[in-house]
Amino acid sequence: MKALIIVADDSYKGEYSMAVQGLRQLGMEVSTGLVSKNANVNFDLDFTEGFSEDSLSEYDVIVFIGGYWAYYAVVGKEAPGRVKPMVNRDVFEKILIHAVNSGKKVVLPLALPAYAAKLGLLKGKRATVYPTTDLIGILKNNGVEFANEDFVVDGNVVSMKRMSVEALSKALSK
Repeated sequence: MKALIIVADDSYKGEYSMAVQGLRQLGMEVSTGLVSKNANVNFDLDFTEGFSEDSLSEYDVIVFIGGYWAYYAVVGKEAPGRVKPMVNRDVFEKILIHAVNSGKKVVLPLALPAYAAKLGLLKGKRATVYPTTDLIGILKNNGVEFANEDFVVDGNVVSMKRMSVEALSKALSK
């Protein structure tokens, strides 16, 4: 199986490395795609200028890493200076929408379930999110049933409170 990790912001310590480790422990071939010019990870695919739907076709699992950027983007607050990644938000959203609608297994940790909910991608589903009042509220206000669990698998979407090797392995083994 092949997995693609889409990185918007790698500032949340350990989020990216735990995703790579968890996917590799499951025996997956892992590739990384960037939607930010200042993410500090080795990558295989550069989506900072755009993306083609064909570029996702060979992957079975797509994991999104949003870091602190995703939180500030979804709640609409100004990010502090240290969290100002140059994310191509339009491309990020296109990849997210395509990935969820394609039926591929999609992993959304931390604030990303709220981001997907705001885009209407999780309406009528169960999901978890990093447990802050504003993120939980975004889920509920967008027709998503909040579940206070480490991870929730609903259809092809895996939502996670936090990224951890153990939770990712359990979620993708279901």
